[in-house]
Amino acid sequence: MARMKKVSKKETRPERVAALEARIREIYAEYRHHLPADYRWEDESSRWTELVYCIFAELTKHSYRDARRLANDIADLNLLAVEDLAGIPIMDDGMVNPDNSRVRTITDILKSNGVSEDEINRSLSAICKVAQAIQENYDGKIQKFLRKYGREIVNEFDSHVSFSEVSKGTQSRILVKWIQNTLAMPLAFSNVYTVRFCENEGATYWELAEAADNIGINGAVLDDLLEVYIVDTEGKKI
Repeated sequence: MARMKKVSKKETRPERVAALEARIREIYAEYRHHLPADYRWEDESSRWTELVYCIFAELTKHSYRDARRLANDIADLNLLAVEDLAGIPIMDDGMVNPDNSRVRTITDILKSNGVSEDEINRSLSAICKVAQAIQENYDGKIQKFLRKYGREIVNEFDSHVSFSEVSKGTQSRILVKWIQNTLAMPLAFSNVYTVRFCENEGATYWELAEAADNIGINGAVLDDLLEVYIVDTEGKKI
């Protein structure tokens, strides 16, 4: 049974990661239309925008619909990048620095949409603090956080389930696929096609994971994409 060897993260090669990013983009451009028209979280940046929406929805008096519109509109202006927000200083009073140019721009947008000054201060401070935590602990990638704990869900379930009809590796892949599909979690790199792709590219698990994170593609979507690609070029594998 094909398995992907998980070498140490320290063994990842920047040049290989960069090559994988380019390769994934090529395959995406050619094969994306073979996948379902809509994935819940195809682009990982949308997960972060959803978290910003949740903060707006709870910390402002706006309706949930208006809070979502505000989050999406600000994201469309490229003002919500985790790395950028994580770099904004938090003042001694726990509030975000109001003199930061990005903060001023977002503040003007929120004010023009009827958000009060107090709500703006609390919301932006909360957003920047979360961004800092993600940047410091997960390299600014929410997918890394979700992948870590999604894997724990799989391991927990896997330890209590036993399919006598299949190998343990096949059982694990079944569970990963199920959790990918039902919870829209970015668990990745579970199927034989992804393993084959990495073999062809001379890449490791962590290099593929890093490439996916850098591009911002949901790992579950990448699994599906590589399956379509390998089946088309090499045939179905069982």
